[in-house]
Amino acid sequence: METAVVNTKEFILSLIEAFDNNDVESILEHLSDDIEWTIIGHETLSGKNNIEEFFKAHPDMKMLSSTKDHMIIDGDSVAVNGEVDCVNESTGNRQDMFYCDIYDLKDGKVQRMTSYCVDKKQPEQEF
Repeated sequence: METAVVNTKEFILSLIEAFDNNDVESILEHLSDDIEWTIIGHETLSGKNNIEEFFKAHPDMKMLSSTKDHMIIDGDSVAVNGEVDCVNESTGNRQDMFYCDIYDLKDGKVQRMTSYCVDKKQPEQEF
């Protein structure tokens, strides 16, 4: 069981590294053909081809930095949270966010990914 956890951790860390390095080819290698990626509050992408098209439609978005503050592994499910800083290289607009990604694996690939992203901007008013 410990070996499976180590391999799962290494697999997810290599996927995160691919995102950190804007390596779309490597990202796609980690995904199953029937992947479903839900970006909460934004959209759901179904199928590896649609995710590839998503990256092609946003070629100027580049990861500047990220942290991996916590990683929880439970069998074939993994949750990772931290902070990301991205920039749109054509506009210079930056996105500085907190994130939590949940990965569900099947047959050694990511079959479902759920992403929660929260902008770090200070709220205009208190609750």
